[in-house]
Amino acid sequence: MRDTYYELRTLLSADTPPEDLLVKYEAEESQEAEVDSSEGNENEVGTRNNPLTIGERVTLSYNDLFQGDVKLEIEMLELISGDEAWEMVRKGNEFNDEPGENQEYVLAKFHVKVHEVENEPFDLNHALFDAVSSGGNTYDDYISVSGLEPDLWNEMYEGAERKGYTYFLIDKDDENPLAAFQRRSDAEVWFELR
Repeated sequence: MRDTYYELRTLLSADTPPEDLLVKYEAEESQEAEVDSSEGNENEVGTRNNPLTIGERVTLSYNDLFQGDVKLEIEMLELISGDEAWEMVRKGNEFNDEPGENQEYVLAKFHVKVHEVENEPFDLNHALFDAVSSGGNTYDDYISVSGLEPDLWNEMYEGAERKGYTYFLIDKDDENPLAAFQRRSDAEVWFELR
């Protein structure tokens, strides 16, 4: 099931998605825009316009294509960036990539508690998170960091809790980058990365 998830994620993030998926997504996007504008979502927390910060916990209940009905809590506990983040990444594994000249790692430590998952286990992984620049562009460079402790990745059953780091590579001069958990889904929630 995990392989199918990654194949679908790769397909949806392709530079040229299949035409039938593109048409379906654009139709859904326009419907969502109408719903959002009528609800006045400026006051909702965890949105791109009003992201969560360190210490704010949110409970999400949603249906996932692979996991079925899911209910979980998520909270960002800590942010580490710059030289300190690079030092942690380097110590985790000497083969981790050094950030580019104008880039830096941002490590975000999250606490996740799974209350319900229809198709156990819940696959908590780094691919569930995306970084988006303050200009609205996604950071789409694929990065893989190994050896971070504690690592966020885990397969979780109902009642399980996990604290660990996920990672992003962003531009040093990006003043307001955001992280999105489950972007483009009913569970989408946004966090500040500065």
